[in-house]
Amino acid sequence: MKRGFTLVELLGVLIVLAIIALITIPIINKSLKDNKERLYNSQLEEIASAAEKWAYKNINLLPTENGGVVTVTLLTLKESGDLPLDVRDPRNNELLPNDMMVTITLENNSYVFTVDTESGSSITDEFNENAPIIILNGSHIQFVEINSDYNEQGAKAQDKSGNVLTDINVTYQENGTEIASIDTSQFKTYTAIYSITADGYTSRITRTIIIRDTTPPDLVIPDNVELTAEGLSSFNILTGVSATDNSGEAITVQTSGFDELPTDKIIEYTACDSRNNCVTKRRLIKIIE
Repeated sequence: MKRGFTLVELLGVLIVLAIIALITIPIINKSLKDNKERLYNSQLEEIASAAEKWAYKNINLLPTENGGVVTVTLLTLKESGDLPLDVRDPRNNELLPNDMMVTITLENNSYVFTVDTESGSSITDEFNENAPIIILNGSHIQFVEINSDYNEQGAKAQDKSGNVLTDINVTYQENGTEIASIDTSQFKTYTAIYSITADGYTSRITRTIIIRDTTPPDLVIPDNVELTAEGLSSFNILTGVSATDNSGEAITVQTSGFDELPTDKIIEYTACDSRNNCVTKRRLIKIIE
């Protein structure tokens, strides 16, 4: 006589299956994620390889000094035929943006090709194999210290026949609004847009310009000093101390280590700006008879 599962036995089977699912599903998900990440890294290697092929066909556009950098876009690699048109991110199957950047750097007499995975905003410019080539001198991100001179690094361009094009147009924008020039007196981010037209076709490339402050204040303190115990009580440790910053902001100097006990002491002076760039200097106060 055949007997079916009892309710208790059925519940037991379901519990076991649930436990197995709890164990295996995360493992499967992790495996799928890792596999997509490997495919993505392979995609980046393919892009770097395409940039290398492009570079050796356009050797005249590459940097010639050690440390020199130029930047190309995925669109340029596509238009040259070195990269397929349908380049997707395997992690989400979305097209990689045409304005994703690849830097080409000359290091120790060899070119290094680096794909900036954080670059690229949208798929804007349309593919056209007859469009002129335009690349950036330097990186697509340029950092400029506050209140320093902005150095326009420019771009290079040539038509499909290899003729050098010099009439590159450069415009600057702040938050999408065109401006006349880059103002380095404020902490802002700008966009430089370079465009060139040849044979009725226009190509463009952009650079992000970030005004920042990574320079600590200039702190000046007097030399070490010798004092008597009597002179210590009236001594002002801030006399002759000054601090200025490249941002132009007022800087307050903080001190530590001073007391009126008649013993030798080391005074520590610290000056920080609003961007938390700090400098510290020390000064000896020696007590004499």
